[in-house]
Amino acid sequence: MASDIATRVAIICVVSLFLCVCAVAQEGYYGAGHDRWHMQYSNLNRNDGKGSCCNLMDCRPTQSRMVGDHYEVKVDGEWTPVPNDKINNVVAPDGGAHVCAPRQLGSNKGVLFCVVLPPEG
Repeated sequence: MASDIATRVAIICVVSLFLCVCAVAQEGYYGAGHDRWHMQYSNLNRNDGKGSCCNLMDCRPTQSRMVGDHYEVKVDGEWTPVPNDKINNVVAPDGGAHVCAPRQLGSNKGVLFCVVLPPEG
């Protein structure tokens, strides 16, 4: 009986951990989910001609939304406006939104390198 309870507790802990990791990725936290998509990110180039969008852990899955006449993405848990010149016109393999940006601290607050938006429809 104690073995069954321990097994159930272990399963609940693993499922909870998995759900927390997925939620963090959806909030666009620095480094969260980068490893899974690194090969696709390494092919993204910045629209300003300054090289690749991806530098180590810069890119990650996130959420996006349309607000008025512009898009916003979650970067490190905060909604951030996306300048049109940061949007890459490609579709991510998972069909979701992705952001490439440095950790949002100090002078990097609001800095975006590239954004991939999900297809409209």
